[in-house]
Amino acid sequence: MIAAILRRLAAGLVVLWLVHLLTFAALRAMPGDPWADLAGDRALPPAAVAHLKRLYGQDQPIVVQYLRDLFDKLRGDFGYSLKIARGQPVIELLARATPVSVSIGSGALLIGLFLGLWGGTMAARAARSPQPGAHAGDQVLRLLATLGISTPDFIIGPLLLLVFSLYLGWLPAGGVESPSALLLPVLTLGLPLAAQIARLSRASLLDELGADFVRTARAKGASEGYIVIEHALRPAFGPVLAYLATAAAQVLTGSMVVESLFAIPGLGYFFVAGALQQDWTLVSGAALEYAALLVVFNLLADLALVWLDPRTR
Repeated sequence: MIAAILRRLAAGLVVLWLVHLLTFAALRAMPGDPWADLAGDRALPPAAVAHLKRLYGQDQPIVVQYLRDLFDKLRGDFGYSLKIARGQPVIELLARATPVSVSIGSGALLIGLFLGLWGGTMAARAARSPQPGAHAGDQVLRLLATLGISTPDFIIGPLLLLVFSLYLGWLPAGGVESPSALLLPVLTLGLPLAAQIARLSRASLLDELGADFVRTARAKGASEGYIVIEHALRPAFGPVLAYLATAAAQVLTGSMVVESLFAIPGLGYFFVAGALQQDWTLVSGAALEYAALLVVFNLLADLALVWLDPRTR
């Protein structure tokens, strides 16, 4: 177990290094010169641009620039924001943005997990039910799940804004001034996730409900609800738990669009805004933060899967 964790951590370090390398290369390959327009619409004189490049080491060979940036990151120096929050340390901006993004992502995962398991369980029970007309409930839930999977975040978000903010006026349209302002972003990310988990848990539960130990429990007179909760749900939860690492990546990448849509100053907002304005230091720091969160989520999902199903050890 400890050896597996150490292997995962070593692989995570390699992933972080590759993310840093690819981000560094992609930023340098972007067209334009981020140093020339630091003054906004007015272009800086060439002498000022050359001075800034010398100050930040951008006049050195590309290999020297990369090694310098890598060693700075290793000792916790992420530099200063060039444009988005000019002059502020990137590490402080990320420290303020991370709790916001983690709160939205955690809320989306919880809502997606709860609604998905509930929907998948109801659909599997309806599919196995011998009662006439019970299969209609399964078909309706499968249709809703397909609709949720097929609808992207940038369509769900505006629809929720139109209904709950502009038409009904129940929830704020954006920002982080109150906890209720985070509800629409959480639902925007959580509903497609719930649809995917519903389909996954339905298929897994259908297999478990047809197993021999379930038929034995039915023969002993156990109720269907007891059989699902006590016998079938735990082994059926394994594939769902394994999917949660992918779901975390889906939520994190989706937060880039959602945070920009709802004007939430999280990691996704800073990443998108920094990329559009060529704020190299901010984009590089946000990319590493995203990669570190994904490594942690994958490790936690693997540990939870081992705890849930000893056969995976």
